[in-house]
Amino acid sequence: MRLILIVYGIILLLGLISMLTKIHYFANIAGFIAAVGFMLVFFKDVPKTLTLDEKGELNKFKKYWYFVFSFGVFFSLLFGSLWNNQMGGMAS
Repeated sequence: MRLILIVYGIILLLGLISMLTKIHYFANIAGFIAAVGFMLVFFKDVPKTLTLDEKGELNKFKKYWYFVFSFGVFFSLLFGSLWNNQMGGMAS
């Protein structure tokens, strides 16, 4: 759980720094972390010898990871791709 909070804090910090400094590269780094994290969580092999309680715990933490990484993608799209001068052109 502590690792989830640390990664969430890093992604949130990168998104806020990108918003405040208007440097879209920070949000793109948050999006990169989220994309790699999605791949790691989605494609991770699950041991076949898990009890029902362990499977429930694993599914709960997967939902937490998906929530954290979806924030990274959101910040990347919002502050990285849509607000920079090169891609979205919303900020001039």
